[in-house]
Amino acid sequence: MQITPEGEHMKKCKKIIAMLLALAVFMTGCTNNSITKSQDPKETTKTESSKEESKKKESSAEKSKKCNYDFSIYEDEREFSEKQLAEQEEFEEYLKGIFIDEMSDSTVNAHFLMEHPENYGVEKTEVSWGKLPYYTDTQSATEELNELLDKLQEFDYDALTYEQQLIYDTFERYLETTKTGNEYPLFCSVFSPISGIQGELPIIFSEYAFLSKEDIDDYITLLNTSYSYIEQLCNYELYRMENGYTLTENSLDKVIEQCNEFINEQPNCLRPVFEEKLNQFSGLTDEEKNQYMEAFDQGMQQALIPAYQLMINTLTEIKGQEQSKLGLCNYENGSDYYEYLVRENTGSNRTVDELYMMIQKEMERCALGIAAIYAKNDNLQEDMNSYEYPTEEPDEMLSMLQTALEEDFPKAVNEEYTLNYVPESLESTMSPAFYLIAPIDNPKKNIIYINQGEEYGNMDLFPTVAHEGFPGHMYQTDYFYSLNPHYFRSMLSFNGYSEGWAQYIETCYAYKYSGMNSSLAKAFEYNTSCNFALYCMVDIGVNYYGWDYDDTADFLSQYVGDDEDVISEVYYTMIDEPTVYLRYYIGYLEILSLKKEAKKTLGKAFDIKEFHKFLLEIGPCQYDVIEDRMQSWMERVTE
Repeated sequence: MQITPEGEHMKKCKKIIAMLLALAVFMTGCTNNSITKSQDPKETTKTESSKEESKKKESSAEKSKKCNYDFSIYEDEREFSEKQLAEQEEFEEYLKGIFIDEMSDSTVNAHFLMEHPENYGVEKTEVSWGKLPYYTDTQSATEELNELLDKLQEFDYDALTYEQQLIYDTFERYLETTKTGNEYPLFCSVFSPISGIQGELPIIFSEYAFLSKEDIDDYITLLNTSYSYIEQLCNYELYRMENGYTLTENSLDKVIEQCNEFINEQPNCLRPVFEEKLNQFSGLTDEEKNQYMEAFDQGMQQALIPAYQLMINTLTEIKGQEQSKLGLCNYENGSDYYEYLVRENTGSNRTVDELYMMIQKEMERCALGIAAIYAKNDNLQEDMNSYEYPTEEPDEMLSMLQTALEEDFPKAVNEEYTLNYVPESLESTMSPAFYLIAPIDNPKKNIIYINQGEEYGNMDLFPTVAHEGFPGHMYQTDYFYSLNPHYFRSMLSFNGYSEGWAQYIETCYAYKYSGMNSSLAKAFEYNTSCNFALYCMVDIGVNYYGWDYDDTADFLSQYVGDDEDVISEVYYTMIDEPTVYLRYYIGYLEILSLKKEAKKTLGKAFDIKEFHKFLLEIGPCQYDVIEDRMQSWMERVTE
């Protein structure tokens, strides 16, 4: 199942830290130094030689204006030999085999990824929840990964098409990173309060589409086997505890509370959703509907509800044991695991130290920007707090954003989407907003959910809609699908790219497209970036540099004062969900870095719309892969 949620933690990120004025004051002392550097007399006084150099640059820029944007990054004009063509066919068989194996293993994944798996060679198998993140699988999983990697590296890279080479590079890095992760099987919990299985299950069952009667039967089977699935996960969590790995008491309490809410809700939140799906499905008799409802009720009472009670019992048992209260680096091999986690969740190949410096530098830049705006507007904070968006209706926001994006982005290929509101019975267990990724064989099936149960401010909703819809997740996914990419790529997940893109949209364009003046939009952009930077610095500080609670409090007190609730929330979030903010912010910073490089290289030939088109065409993958392709793209632009 693929969803891109705007989770509760993201909502808190926007509300917890009100740092605008604090940073404006904090960075004021740096302003003069920055200005002095930019006003060096050697830079402001042009000599005759500098004028000549300037003319040369202008001439070069004029020449580069005659650029070529009329091509696809996948265009391949090479001529291949029969041997090379045979190599390409063998590579296709290699990809197909992996895809079929993976999709056949999980009924849930196959169902959400494809409406008609049989068209991709995926045959019907026993209904299954899929592979478990279980400690006993580590050795066999590593052996399987080594086999895949060895086979991949046997192919003649130069014989492959450009698209195949892109898949090769992406998949090779994916396998190597995944193999590294297998060295640390006990670090990751499946019961986190933000992304745990207890929150995913209601989404899976509520969004399981009924396209055939067989789908309904599979749903009932999954419902009936949910207890055995959760039982194995609980056993895994107990095994983690026995080896000294547990969630904090704070997080355990939250997960237990979420489970209790699900159990105690009357009527159960999933029942009206299931009944509505049955009524919408044509071809069932009243008797069949009644039989399915009886099967649903039985599955809930005998499997799913007991599964949630089992989670409560297991986590309550763990709560009585010694709890983790420190970051990953305090565990044996914890720093190595964190390095892996950063690579996995950000798609960046930079070191953790490099990323920290990158984040710090960006926060300083944005803080200086805020200070500069504040110096010209004493009422900036009031203006930000009082700004009202043109509409409070999500559908109107989406329509507004869809039109506005054409200034900086290619026109949306597909204008179809469905805006749904989370059923009232599910409001307490689901994210404030999320985008449900369309099946690869039905790309127009775009669905955005808004949770009206959350206490949104208008300031939160508009950027969130941009993040999830246009030109965020939905737009990016839809544009990529329109290129008919290889189905294999849909199997791989790259949070750094997908969340990085959506965060880039939310930070740099949501406020701009709202209709506010440019100065105010820039202030919102800077403030959003600074907030994320703070969270990411705490994440790295706690999990890599060894900050304890007091260290975190000392750092955050510069911006939030002595608010213990805020400090505690941030600290324990970073312990229980390492890199949860990095996947958003590092992806965002990597895109900014790519844009800066493209602007510098192309000069006046740089076109923001074409740059965005390049990023959209390349699609989800690691940032070093993107950077490598961008070099070729820029060469073709100016040829």
